Amino acid sequence: MNQPGPAAPTDPNEDAFVAWAREHAVALSIPRHDDNYDDLAFIPGVIGKRRVIAVGESAHYLYEWNRWRTRLFKYLAQEHGFTTFVLESALVEGRLVHDYVAGADRKWDDVARAINNVWGVWAELNELIRWMRDWNADPNRPRELRFYSMDGSGNWMHARNVYATVHAFAARVEGDLADDMAREIGPMVAELNLENRTEFAATAFRELIAAASLVISRIEQARVAYTRATSADDYDWGLRGAQILRDVIQALAQTEADFSIGVRQLWNVRDVSMAESLNWIREREGPDAGIVIGAHNTHLQLHPVREQKATSMGSYHAARFGRGDTLFIGTASERSVKGEPPRPDCNQAAYARLGPDCYFLDLRPAPESGPVADWLKVERPDRSNLRYQPVCAGTAWDCLLFHRTLSTGTVELPGFLASPPAEATGDLARFNGRYIILGFLAAVNTLDVRVEGDTLFTDGQDDTSGEVFPPYKVPLHYCADGRFRWSVWPSILDFHQAGEDISVSITTPGGAVYHGKRVGDAVWG
Repeated sequence: MNQPGPAAPTDPNEDAFVAWAREHAVALSIPRHDDNYDDLAFIPGVIGKRRVIAVGESAHYLYEWNRWRTRLFKYLAQEHGFTTFVLESALVEGRLVHDYVAGADRKWDDVARAINNVWGVWAELNELIRWMRDWNADPNRPRELRFYSMDGSGNWMHARNVYATVHAFAARVEGDLADDMAREIGPMVAELNLENRTEFAATAFRELIAAASLVISRIEQARVAYTRATSADDYDWGLRGAQILRDVIQALAQTEADFSIGVRQLWNVRDVSMAESLNWIREREGPDAGIVIGAHNTHLQLHPVREQKATSMGSYHAARFGRGDTLFIGTASERSVKGEPPRPDCNQAAYARLGPDCYFLDLRPAPESGPVADWLKVERPDRSNLRYQPVCAGTAWDCLLFHRTLSTGTVELPGFLASPPAEATGDLARFNGRYIILGFLAAVNTLDVRVEGDTLFTDGQDDTSGEVFPPYKVPLHYCADGRFRWSVWPSILDFHQAGEDISVSITTPGGAVYHGKRVGDAVWG
């Protein structure tokens, strides 16, 4: 009879952490859809007097994290007077969503488009937005709820949207300012984007940044007159828009041509800008507002993002307001959205050992010395989207939310993306191959495409960010010759053929378009 071999050796510090965490973790059942919040009765003790709660996500657009944030905000709004939800989406475009929640008459398709990139089409987030609007429509509510976005414009791929917004404000307050913007900024901004930024001379960027900075100064100096011409609220949005216009231009100017080392300059400018936007929101809403922030773990963590050699919005925010001002909650899972198990040496492997499929863990009561503290002080691989980056759990987060498995959220396709499936014609196999998509976060986003039967499938590989297209095998719906869409993902995929060369473009709900070329054969698992 064969005897089992010896168990694989474990880290004694990890064993100590797991034992301590089992005693302190609070088991949860997420997702939940009911209005009974008894399971969150521990939350006030965790929050204390803090009025800002930052809730991360290990990847975007996931059902579990969106359900958790929706449920948490509803509870805090109803029971503890929280008023404001802030999302990692474009602030300027997001004013339309802010106004919709406040009761403005807006078409839902326009609201979805204003939550830029791929945010505004997930049912779990949309549920929260509609709930906030319904709350505000009830005259018996003691306070209004507010929705803000805090990111830069155009998904940091271009400055066209924010330029148009600031120029429209300028046209209302001072014709000369609008004319100067149209002459000194408009022509270059109309052409500039993340892909072609290297085609512009450094002198052109310097002049453009100087012109954008002058717009900010002119708006600041004319506060009284511009407020009188519009309103205090319009002035506030106009000034912040001008600042974001400068930030987006600066990010494009500084982003390195070599994407293989990441877009770290863009990342740094972006996270500083988000920290400034969050401060702007806090000043608008006041110290008693009660704010829940939703953003990726990498933006909220409290130490630098090593993979991008960049800092984080969370560290900027904590430096300004103090380490104890905001509660920072990171999220983690055992399995990726593709179902992959964790690396044995990563943080998630330890988290998975606790037992519950879903739990909340406050890390702050952990011992300050000894093996538990030693484990928490070590930087080790931590899953971010489908990749890993170094994270020190004890310094990155106040608390952790763990869910063993993850799933993509439920898609609500807006009208402008609702291309109905049609009967496929032509040779679908001509689109087979491996495509490299120029993405937002890195040079390489690999998309494999292959026909099976009469259906075209895609599979995003492990280098994929999981933000542009599904990072797992999924079928495409045929819409027209060369045009497809995913039923589980709200983007349109268009193939373009020039002789033997095949390229592809992916259009997201917020208008961002990503391009790629076929580089070889698909690698199918």
